[in-house]
Amino acid sequence: MHSASGEKARRHEGTKARRAARAPCPFLPLLALHLAVLAALPALAEPPAPPDAVIQLWEQRWTLHDDGSSVYHVKQHVQLNNERAYGEFADPRITYHVDTDQLEIIAARVKRPDGTYRELPDYGRVEASPEGSAGWPAFAGIRQKVLILSGVEPGCVAELEYKITSQPSSKPFLAADVRLDHRYPIVQRTIAVRTPKNVPVRWACTGWPASAGKPPGNVESFTLKNLPAVPDEPQAPPWQTRCARVAFTTVGSVEAWLRAELDAIDAGAVESDLIVKLVREWTKDVFEPADRLRAIQEKLAGSFNVVEFEPAWRPAAPRPAPEALRSSYGTPEEAAAVLLACARAAGLPTRLGLLVHDDLWTDAAPQKAFVAAYVLLYGDAAPPDLWEARRGRIVRDGSWAGHTLLTFGDNQLVRSPLPPWTDADESRCVLNGTIKLTADGQYTGTMTVRTTGLFVASESLRSTDAQKSRIGALVGRVLPNTSVESFAVKTLAPGSFEATAQIKSSKPLKKLEQRFCVQLPLARRERSTPVRLAGPFEERVELTVEWPAGWKADAAPAELTAAGAEDGSVEQRITSGENRLTLTRTIRLAGREIAPERFARLRDSINTLRSEAWRTLVLQP
Repeated sequence: MHSASGEKARRHEGTKARRAARAPCPFLPLLALHLAVLAALPALAEPPAPPDAVIQLWEQRWTLHDDGSSVYHVKQHVQLNNERAYGEFADPRITYHVDTDQLEIIAARVKRPDGTYRELPDYGRVEASPEGSAGWPAFAGIRQKVLILSGVEPGCVAELEYKITSQPSSKPFLAADVRLDHRYPIVQRTIAVRTPKNVPVRWACTGWPASAGKPPGNVESFTLKNLPAVPDEPQAPPWQTRCARVAFTTVGSVEAWLRAELDAIDAGAVESDLIVKLVREWTKDVFEPADRLRAIQEKLAGSFNVVEFEPAWRPAAPRPAPEALRSSYGTPEEAAAVLLACARAAGLPTRLGLLVHDDLWTDAAPQKAFVAAYVLLYGDAAPPDLWEARRGRIVRDGSWAGHTLLTFGDNQLVRSPLPPWTDADESRCVLNGTIKLTADGQYTGTMTVRTTGLFVASESLRSTDAQKSRIGALVGRVLPNTSVESFAVKTLAPGSFEATAQIKSSKPLKKLEQRFCVQLPLARRERSTPVRLAGPFEERVELTVEWPAGWKADAAPAELTAAGAEDGSVEQRITSGENRLTLTRTIRLAGREIAPERFARLRDSINTLRSEAWRTLVLQP
């Protein structure tokens, strides 16, 4: 509330200002000159805003003891400057397994800007289940301790330290894939791994800061200082390829790790009377071996729930297939064991393999976090057919290109890549058709959809509903508020899908006064990280709009000649005729990864097409 004396002073100053405004000002020319000089000077830059958070100290330490027990020790001090960073650090979540782990909270408190401390209150410890494993009885032992810190305000420091001690043999080996930097700057970062002398540690380092000297070799610990912030942006490459990273393991060679993974699943693929009975029911009218495997997989996909959560917390050994099948849920490893047991019950010769992410994989430190799918190999082709319990047959498409199959052949490790898409001509999405407007602002028409390469996931398009949904999604990018009345599929094969659809508007066109507006195709901010695409591609739309005789086009979309960057081009052409207009739009991106500065130029061209002038047709009846 303002004081009376303060209000009186303000009124007095206001009266003086009004009198001065009415009086002539002999110094006006001098004032104008002064302002002109100021305007010519470079603007004084405002000091940059502090980051939302600064990680002052971050230590992660792993210790493996002679008896097989292990300790994971974390210590972190984070200065919080903005509430945008509160969620991650003011309410930390610690995951552990109550049956095999002992969690010890050493410190959880807030140092306030005045130097006083606020300890974790009694009500600030909440037990929860992680999102992925919650609700599944077999994984009820996986818990999260949620710590709700008190006294959080801008400028405070959240301090957290805890230890998780795991029982002997609850984890077969130590392994982790660690991002060294963060989206917030780090003052001091420490990684330490200690094992018995007879248990060597294998390291893999990428993106190592040049200022930090040599990356770790046979060392137990290292400390980095003053790591800059590395932002996380949409559609950026995975952090493993663009950030400072260290991965380690005590498992030994790639072959030893792969053998342990496959043997554990194979041991769980136990047949039972239930499995034999179900397989007979599922394949009673199917006689070709490959069709029998598809029938089994499709039945499992419809009845077995695959439960995904952090690989580090999955059981070391999958449950036996009969147990997992009776419960109707399981981890990806357990789903693979069930599919393998069913295939064996059907007399189908299959073997196991893993698909790993090429961007994540490193031979030096293999671990579960790099596995994209546990698969069955079937057939004599090279490479053989790959089958996954949930997603069916795996082929080189937009989902799986850029992965590598790891398996054993003649007791030797065999790698079979599903190569990434590198040519824009391999991956095309072409939509063309004609719509006819009626006097009431509705329309009907025909659209043809042709997609190849990255734009096709043929296994997911086997059902009529899936095909209709895919056609509707593509047509909806060109003409919003459109329904697919009927369609006919011309081609459905790995890497190719073509269909023709009869469409109509689901509601009348938008009206502006007495004019109808046709919103034509939409296309899709400053960046510091590259843009990662699944692969190069080309999108082409050719749409003809026809309207009744006597109508007049008051406004039409503008043309855009080929523009963009060396990574791609954007073009829009308009052809007008009597009572009709044809719009042709082509967007072609020639690389998988686009640098931030080049993406900015390309984005400007695409954003131009999003503006009203480049996508609106106004018709006057």
